[in-house]
Amino acid sequence: MTPPLRVALVIGQLHAGGSERQLAELALGLRGGRCAPYVFCLSEVTEPFGPLLQKAGVSLRVLPRRRSFELRRVIALARLLRKDRIDVVLSYAMPVNLYAYLALLFYRRSYFVASSRTAEMTESPLRTRVNGLVYRRSGRVVANSRFGAESTSRIYGVSPDRIEVIHNGVDRSRFEYQGGQEEARRALGLPETGPVVGLVGRLTAEKRVDLFLEAARRATSRIPECRFLVVGAGDLLEPMKRLATEMGLDSKVLFTGERHDMDRVLAALDLLALSSDFEGLPNVVMEAMAAGRPVVATDLGGCRELIVDGVTGSLVPVGDPGAMAERIIQVLSLPDRGRSLGAAGSGRIRSEFSIAAMVERFEALFLNVCGKNVPAS
Repeated sequence: MTPPLRVALVIGQLHAGGSERQLAELALGLRGGRCAPYVFCLSEVTEPFGPLLQKAGVSLRVLPRRRSFELRRVIALARLLRKDRIDVVLSYAMPVNLYAYLALLFYRRSYFVASSRTAEMTESPLRTRVNGLVYRRSGRVVANSRFGAESTSRIYGVSPDRIEVIHNGVDRSRFEYQGGQEEARRALGLPETGPVVGLVGRLTAEKRVDLFLEAARRATSRIPECRFLVVGAGDLLEPMKRLATEMGLDSKVLFTGERHDMDRVLAALDLLALSSDFEGLPNVVMEAMAAGRPVVATDLGGCRELIVDGVTGSLVPVGDPGAMAERIIQVLSLPDRGRSLGAAGSGRIRSEFSIAAMVERFEALFLNVCGKNVPAS
């Protein structure tokens, strides 16, 4: 029997983020197949996915982080790749692409696949040059959206025929909440009746929580009973709380901080909004669609690959709180329409963005680059 390929999945941390969850789902999906996953975490931040992976029998290697960039960690990674006799290295996020590339200069027996998971990020000219060098010298680049693939080719000079588009996958069973909407709202401290709109994500500048709050202010002038939920932690949590107070939204907006019960959060909502200035393929949009919730999102990045405007959700111009407020009002004013959008979105996730499809495509890619003659479909 042919032994499985040994695949290293390299990431900076395993906290409760979108890329981290996708890596965990990939590692779990690869188990027992033609590829054996080994997860390499370049910091001691391993909760919650590290213990989950170890409990499932996935090998986890942790390289403690002391400073932003350390040659020590590069050398340690190279040694671990050699010790585990790794065949393919997948660097799962842009910040760790350089680590994986440099480690493979020491350990030359492995094929390198880099990742491009966030499109059109603002970065310094030096970082652009470094990322371009790493992408061009990798064996293959994986993007999680067609928009991301186009951006990677244009910005970093990577030949399009070296870029694979593998969309993220979603486990729909995670969002089959067993309690009702009223129970979910009670648990979150929301009124049991009236429409609720949510924003979920790390509260950083690119998420434009300020724009979401402005859309909330406009929407509540037309639907006074509407409530807004902001789920997530980050540097802007306290500033956004203060902004909500300044806008007179104290009684309308609830900030929950970070939560790990997304099934309950989504069950409490009538609609999910995404107000970002840039995105790759946003997991939270996929999760809301999987849960049957309509989505109003800015028209950028992978959002337009997930949302068919007017069919599975709504797209609005970037940076336009008025347009976002109008779409929110339209959906909430026609509950049957909202349910129709949600059902269509759920069906699209089921048919095109499953975990099984994502794992199958990654496995085919790994086998293909190692000469096993299995095309990545």
